[in-house]
Formats: sequence, structure tokens, C-alpha cells
Amino acid sequence: MLKVLVTVFSLLVILATNMLIVPVHGRRNTVRITNDLKGSGFTQLLVHCGSKDDDLGIHYLQSGQSFQWSFKDNIWGTTLFWCHLGWNSVSQTITAYRYSDDSCGSQCWRSIRPDGAYFYSAEPFRRWDKKYSW
Repeated sequence: MLKVLVTVFSLLVILATNMLIVPVHGRRNTVRITNDLKGSGFTQLLVHCGSKDDDLGIHYLQSGQSFQWSFKDNIWGTTLFWCHLGWNSVSQTITAYRYSDDSCGSQCWRSIRPDGAYFYSAEPFRRWDKKYSW
């Protein structure tokens, strides 16, 4: 009898947890890094992005080109992706996505410009905000 109660309780906990987690952490996010270095001389942008668990490889973007990836947030709310960027003599690492402080919704667009990195903010306003300067 005790074994049956423990089994039923365990199943209820699993069902309750799934019902709570899926709506909050089940959203699919897309991060897009775009080379907007127009008119700044040599415009090829080196992009190397990753997280604690994933290395997304090195990509070379010409002016106007983008690199993007999609993922789901982890259940702990600690999802974090960084990108190392390089062109000409500039070398910079940015936080491309952090679950705890991102207002991009599910489409996280990043624009790399001659003066800095701009992040599109879908919530609460639809606008580009300069997050990094160089």
C-alpha cells in the first residue's frame, strides 16, 4: 500500500512540475547576430558564440549577413549565451542572451555596428538599444 501511495504521489509531482515548467520554459528562442559594419573599411565580422554546454562554432559574416540559432531556456532560468566578435583591430565579447535579464521576447536580434552592439527590445518598447560600446 505504501509503495502504491509513493508511486501515485511521484506521478502527481511529475505531472504538476511539467505543467508549471512547460509554459514558462518551453518557449523557443532565436538569437540572430547581424553584421551591420557598413562603411567601416574591412567589414568581415568574426562571430564565435557558445554557452556552458554548446560551442556554436566560428562564423565569418560579410556586411549584411546574419548568424542565428534557436534553443529553449533551461528549467532553472540560467540560460546564457556569449559571443566573441572580431574585425579589424576590434575584439569584444558580449552576452548575446541571458534568461534573467533579456527583454527580447522569443526573437533576440543583435546588430553589430561600428560604434557598438545594439539589442532589439521587443518588451516593453519595440526599439534598438545600444548595450555595448567600442
